[in-house]
Order: sequence, then C-alpha cells, then structure tokens
Amino acid sequence: MLLIERNDELAALQGLLGISRQAGYKGAVISGGIGTGKTALLRAFTDRALDSGVLVLCAVASRVERNVPFGVLEQLFRSPDLPAAVSERAMRWLESGGWNAPGLDGAAAAPVADQVPTLVLRGIWQILHELADHRPVLISVDEVHYADELSLQCLLYLIRRLRSARLHVVFTESSQLNGMNATLHGEFNDEEFFHRIRLEPLTKAGVAEMLAVHLDEDAVDDLAPTFHEVSAGYPILVQALIEDFRAGSPSLPGEIAAGEEFRRAVLRFLHRFEPPVIEVARAIAVLDRPAPGALLGRLLGMDVESTVQAVNLLTAAEVLVNGCLRHPALRAAVLGGTPATARRATHGRIAELLHNEGVAAPEVASHIVAAERVDAPWVLPILREAADYLLARDEVDEGVSYLRAAYRMSDGRQRQEIASRLVNAEWRVDPGTVLRRLDELSGYVPDDGDDLASTTYLLWHGRLTEALDIIDGHTGREEAEGLTELATAGLWGAYLYPGRFKDAPIEWCTVPGTGRRPSGAGPAAPGLSPELYGADLLMAELARGDQPTALNCAESILEGCRLNARTLAPLTAALAVLIYNDRLDEASAWSDSLLAEAADRQSPTWHALFAAERALVQVRQGHLAGAESLAGIALQLISPESWGVAVGLPLSSLVLARVAMGNLAGAAQVLDHPLPEAMFQSRMGAHYLYARGRFHLATERYCAALHDFHACGRLMSDWGIDQPAVEPWRSGAIEAYLRLGEAEEVRRLAEEQLRLVRPDHRRALGLTLRSRAATCRLEERSMLLDKAAKLLQECGDRLGLAQTLTDQSRVAELAGEPERARDLAREARALVPGDRPAVLDHPRGDDAGHGASPATATLPHNHLITELSRAERRVAALAAAGYTNREISEKLYITVSTVEQHLTRVYRKLNVKRIELQTVPLEY
Repeated sequence: MLLIERNDELAALQGLLGISRQAGYKGAVISGGIGTGKTALLRAFTDRALDSGVLVLCAVASRVERNVPFGVLEQLFRSPDLPAAVSERAMRWLESGGWNAPGLDGAAAAPVADQVPTLVLRGIWQILHELADHRPVLISVDEVHYADELSLQCLLYLIRRLRSARLHVVFTESSQLNGMNATLHGEFNDEEFFHRIRLEPLTKAGVAEMLAVHLDEDAVDDLAPTFHEVSAGYPILVQALIEDFRAGSPSLPGEIAAGEEFRRAVLRFLHRFEPPVIEVARAIAVLDRPAPGALLGRLLGMDVESTVQAVNLLTAAEVLVNGCLRHPALRAAVLGGTPATARRATHGRIAELLHNEGVAAPEVASHIVAAERVDAPWVLPILREAADYLLARDEVDEGVSYLRAAYRMSDGRQRQEIASRLVNAEWRVDPGTVLRRLDELSGYVPDDGDDLASTTYLLWHGRLTEALDIIDGHTGREEAEGLTELATAGLWGAYLYPGRFKDAPIEWCTVPGTGRRPSGAGPAAPGLSPELYGADLLMAELARGDQPTALNCAESILEGCRLNARTLAPLTAALAVLIYNDRLDEASAWSDSLLAEAADRQSPTWHALFAAERALVQVRQGHLAGAESLAGIALQLISPESWGVAVGLPLSSLVLARVAMGNLAGAAQVLDHPLPEAMFQSRMGAHYLYARGRFHLATERYCAALHDFHACGRLMSDWGIDQPAVEPWRSGAIEAYLRLGEAEEVRRLAEEQLRLVRPDHRRALGLTLRSRAATCRLEERSMLLDKAAKLLQECGDRLGLAQTLTDQSRVAELAGEPERARDLAREARALVPGDRPAVLDHPRGDDAGHGASPATATLPHNHLITELSRAERRVAALAAAGYTNREISEKLYITVSTVEQHLTRVYRKLNVKRIELQTVPLEY
C-alpha cells in the first residue's frame, strides 16, 4: 500500500512490535482530520504486524452501529486469525453479560445496565491474557470515535490489566467530530501509555509525490499546485482528481479536470462529518457568498449554535476559506451532489432571505433565476432593477438572463413591458433573437407613449413599412425623449435606407415652429441628448451627400461620445460619413477605437457592426488579409441571419478581399449565403452588388458583372447618392466593357464618373482618373496614371495604387521602357499580399486601342481578341511589348515551351505574325 508523507508515523507504530515485553508504552492513537489517511496508515501497520507473526484482532466502528452493545468487541473476537474455539468462548462471555440474550418477545435484549458486568470483563481478560502468552496480540480499532460505550469500557479494562503482556492497541480517531462519547474523551485520553500520532493533510510536495506515481514529470509540475489548491491536501480528494485526469474528464483550458470521481469523493468526505455539516456545505455552495450563522440557520431551519459549529468544523478542515468553499471545482462537486429540486428550493429561500436583508438586486436576482420560479410581488421589480444595473455595467449576458426570467414569470401588459426591455437588451447580443418578439410588441405603446425604440429593429430586419408608420406618427414631437428617439431612428434610416429617408432628416430634427436645428449650424433642440447634436447633418449627408459641414460634425461626435446604447446610432453614422467621404485614415483610427470599446462593452452586435465597418475601410485601403479577417469576425460574432439587411456590409468586404487575393472559390462560398429580399432596398445591397460584380469580372462573366454594376448604379442614382466615393460602380463597369471591346461605353462612363467625383474625394478621384486613362492615347494615359497614383498613395489605397502601378508598367512596356516596366510591376506586387496577387492578373488595355487611337481602333483584329484565352492574351501582350520567349516564361512563371504553344495559337487565331502583334490591342 502506497503511503505519502507517512514514513515517520509508520516507523513509530512499528516500534510497538519491538517492545512486546515492556510495560507502559503499549499502544497508539492515530488522530487527525477526516480524510487525512488514518485508515490507510492503520492498514499498512496491521499488514506488517501480520507479516511479523502478530495476532491481529481488527474492528471498524461505524456511526450507524454506535448504539449496538459490544459491536466493536464482536468484530474483534470474530477476526479470521482467531481460533474458532477462542472466538466461541468470547461470544459466550458477551452473551452472559446480557448481549444478544433473548427477550420475552424473542428479540435480542439490551444489557441490563450501562456498565459491563465484572464477570464478563474478567472472562474476556482471561482470553486475551492466554492469547498474549503464546504470541503478541494487536487490537486495531478504526474510527474508534464511533465505538459503542460498552466496548470502550471493556477495552479500557483490558488494556489497564494487560500492561505486562504482549498486547498492543492501535486506534484511529477523528479530531473533527464533536459527537464522541465520554469514555473516549475522558479516561482513554488520560492513559499515559498511549502514543499519539497526528496526521495532517498532504503538503504540496506530498501531492506532487502522489501524482508522480501516475503521471510524467511535466504533468506533475503543471498539476501539483492546482491539485493541492483544490483538494486542500486530502489524499482521498487528490486520488479522485488523478483518476478523473487519467480518464480524460472534460475541462476548460487552464482549469482542473474534476469529474465524477471527484464529485463522489467530495460527497463521501463530507458525509463522514456529523450532521448537519453536509447540509451547511450545500447551503454555502448554493449561496456562494460568506454569510453569518444566523442567516444560514434561518435558511436551513436550524439553531444558530449548530450552524456556527458546522461552519467552524469546515473552516478548521480548510474546506471553507473566508466563508466560501475553497475552490470552484469543490463547489461544483457539492452542487452536483445536491438533488435539483432541493437546489432550486434552496435558491428560492435564499432569494427571499437576501431580499428581506436588503441585499443588492443583482445578487437576489441570481437566486431567483436559479430557483426558476419564486412567487412574490417583489420578484419582477428586483429582476428589472438587477437587469438595468448589469446592462449599464456591460454584463450583458447576465442582464439578459434576468429579463428572460422576468418575462417567463409575468403576463399581460406587464409581460409586454418586460418584452420591450428584453428586446433592447437582446439586440446587443444577437439581433436575430429580436425577431420573435417584434410581433408580440406590435401595437404595444408604453405608458409614456414612446414606442420609437422598436424602429431600430424593424429597420435592421427590413420591415421598413412598419418602421415608417411608427416614425410618421411621431414626426414633429417636441418632448425631449421623443425627439431623441426620433433622431436615433432617422440616423439608422439614413444609414440603411438612404432612398427612403432623403427628404426627412432635417425636418425631423427641427424644433417645430422655430426652424432651429440641433447642430453646429444653430442652437440645439431643448432636451435633445448631446450626442445627437448634429444628427440632422449626418442624416442629410448619408441620405443625400450634400452637407459640406457634415465631416466636422462627424468628427465632433466621434471625439465627444462614449459608446453605449444611445450613442451607437450617431457613432455608426459618423464613421460611415468619414468612409463615404474617402477619409480612410481617420475612419481607420476611429473604427479601431470603436472596435476595442465594443469588445470591452461585451456586445457582440456592436462589436460585429464596427468590425464590418472596419473591414470596409481595410478593403478600400488594400489591406486584404485584414479585411477578410475582420469581415469573418463580424459574421462569427452574429450569424448572417441575425445581420438582417446589414448583412451585405460584411459579405461585400469578404467577397472583395477574397477576389482580390485570388480566392475565387472562397468568394463563391460567401455569395451562396441566402439574403433577405429587403437588403436590396438598402445601402448594403449596393455594396453587395458591387462586390458581386467584381467576382463576376474575376471569373470572366463580363455580362453578369455589368448587370450587377449597373444595378448598383441604378440604386445609388434612385437614392440620390450616386457618388464614386460611396461605390465606384462605373470603374467596375469600365473594366468589363474593356474586356468586351466596347470602347464607346468605356469613354462614356469614364467621362460621367469624372463629372460626378468631388475633388476632395481623393480615392474616388484616383480611381476615376485610372478609369479615364484607359480611354486615352498613350502619352495622356501616362500623365493621368501618374496623377491617379499620387492620389491613391495620399489616401492610403494600397490596392488601387497597385493596380495603377500595374497599368503604368504596361504603358512603359508599350513605350519601349522594359526596365521601368519591370520596376513598376515589382513595386505593384509589393503593395498587395501573395507572390502573384490575383488583383494584378486582371489587366487593363495595353495601348490606345480601347478607344483613343484611330490607327488601331478599327483594326480588323479587334473582334477576334475575345477569342483568345486570358493566358494567351497575357503572353501575346508581353510578346508585343518586345519581351523574348524566355523573358515571358520568367515573368509569368511558365515554361518556354508553354510560351511557344500560346504564341502559336495566338498567331493562328488573329492571323498575324510576331511583328504585326505590336499593332493589336491586347490585354496583359
């Protein structure tokens, strides 16, 4: 048997066997707390005594047999090593003392008195004396504190009269039990010949030694501190943890693997204490806070003295630390051993007691929720108060759980009022959960008459008509709360549905009869929340794009507002104003700040929304991997279904990033997501159509690409926000028309976009100049591309700059400057990720044949170019620029043989010779 940190104690016990003829030092008492290994030490000693030829008489006292007369003596004299004749003789003496003597009804009778008859004591003494004359005798009694009174009297008598014999006595007793009888407490403790051995729980080193028997050295080093902390060093608990660990019990990263074995061990450990210790431990586990004895007593229906005594025992055993169970794993084990119905009932009683004590609402509410049902008039107000407190502290999940509990326990109008609160809270966690409650709230008007809060969720989920009906019913209100909610609804409306809100924002935020607006342009509306000052400008800018002071207003809001439920709309709108005005650097910095704040506020919805806006900024700056990652995070934080019509925002950024990186299969998977029909009435629908057009362009489905680009353009034109800075759909259409050889459409769209773009929209202007360059002669094209590259570099669009540098590289090739062409191409590739960025594999025109040069615009080869594959066009363009076959193979990472095969097919399809290839308008 393995003993840890018990070698000295075992050696002391073995010393008894070496002094069999000496008087005085005849026995030992192994004492210690419950579960310290007293029984294991006793068994190890008795096994060694048997091996040395000692006659061992064993007994194990039990709590349930405490009142059985001579129960311990019967076990001793029925030991298997005792000769049968001696055993029968001892039994007769016990019977003669009144034990098991038949009564008048035939049942066993109790002794006639509480003292053992002298005749019986002498008869037992004689038997033991004779046994000790032949061989040493060891009497072993485990858990002697449970021994019956008569057995203890007999043992005390025998030990006192057999001091000169070879008789040894070893007992184990608990130092943590108060119910031991007077004989054990008094006379036994006065016997000087007893050597006392006290056991303590294992040290950390002892726990490590115990682990080393089963686990490797690394595991021991990692687990020993935690195992000691959880078990307090009790071997029974350490062994259970080892068994659970070896069985692979599930655990969270960094947590202890405490499973079923540990639960059973904890319950066995606690059951070995006298009642009501386990009941007190369970109550403390459920309460999970330090509590005075009086409160615990009321909770359990016990007197204070008994309760305090149980708490003191558990504290002395280090099961309780500072009034609570020492480790969450220990608490979980105690709770796991408590029947569910009893646990719920205890939570209900605790809730009532804590409420009566005036404890804070969140703590009372936690027990109401755990009880599942508490019928009292104070329950719903407590749950609402607790939820409000926790939501204000950003403990969103717990706050939502309290409102859900209140919802389950309520009915009628009270239920609708709680549902309204619950919708506001749940939207922070998952907007999808709001859908199932919106119908219940239909027609519900709060006592203050303000039912505007639900418009945000209706707009988000595409229920535009319902939202507008509510808004129309409140337009022109002068109450502060109504004006604030109206402005919030207007911001969401202008952000999501610019076409339906382009005529409303300023009117809504005007104080009726005054003409004043809550913005930097005039005095604020009385009572309007400060964070909404300037909401009219943001709405007008998002809905119409015609507010020159909106940028200053957006920056003021971003600088002056902390993220919360009331500021989410103005902050989202302000960030969007920066993005749609090509202020990408500022938008990048603010979106990073808002992202961090949203993560701290524990709102997946807010976090996802700002991650999606940040992804839009990233993709426009050409940070493709970052855009892909952020868009993916946005779709993980809340599901695509929960995004409502706004799902187009993360999906479009994800598609654009993957297309640009050449991951067309990944982009196709994104485009397979089902979409709400209402999304195509929203701004996010325009973003999605542009991104899908880019995907079609990359997969050479040019007609499909044009369909999406023009659909995007029609939406933006109908809404009155047809600005290249919002979405440069014409640039996409120009690339499609270039591939189709439609020179007139290329020129028309390029001129149209140039007229629309604002000079301060540097990114849009750079993209527009790049598109315009495709329609110009070689000399003018170079100049326009230089301007475009400068603008795109200034605004931080790495992707647009890379594409422009690639265009410049082709112009240099056509101009006979191969070295400059190679330098520009190398510079372009350094700006975007990957060895061969896919975005640079989709070329633009390589000479003026796309509409500017009369010498080449009508070449008979033009209608045949579309018959060439993309690979053939790339090889042909390089050959036309003067590259040798080997240079082409190195540039395109293909073999010289493949280059020759492509060129052979090109000559055949176009019916030209190599020298004539320089006059053909090709794409690279």
